[in-house]
Amino acid sequence: MKIGFIKEQISSTKGKTDKLIADFSAEKWVETPEVLNTNLNWQIGHIILANYLHGIASISGANEELKGKINIPDFIKFYGPKSNPTDFINEKPNQKKLYEVYEFTMSLILENLNKLTESELNDNTAIPNPSVSTKYEALKWLSHHQSWHNGQIATLKRILTQ
Repeated sequence: MKIGFIKEQISSTKGKTDKLIADFSAEKWVETPEVLNTNLNWQIGHIILANYLHGIASISGANEELKGKINIPDFIKFYGPKSNPTDFINEKPNQKKLYEVYEFTMSLILENLNKLTESELNDNTAIPNPSVSTKYEALKWLSHHQSWHNGQIATLKRILTQ
């Protein structure tokens, strides 16, 4: 019951993100308005990093397949909570690569959900998580966190398309 609700929440949140970013050009992905100090590259990279922690590592542990696609320490440097969206802009993945990793990450999350049982939701996270203690809390946090960033993306989009 809870797993179905969580899956619906995550899919709905992803759908909203997808709709918001669908018509951003590659150039707009790195444009950073002064008034907001963020860009779509940072927003999506940050969502990937957070979703990896909450929807993959917290549920089933580190994922080697994703680690083969991205360098986690670089992602923390580029997109972690203390990162600056305008730093390392030439080192960060481009729009195409970032979108590919975003889609892959979401597919792994849904795959994890299909393997999870209701009773496992009450288990502690597979790795320590600074924000939550159980798998259920991690998955709930994932959609809440991404929704907050959807708001930031919507604001960014509005500023960039005026």
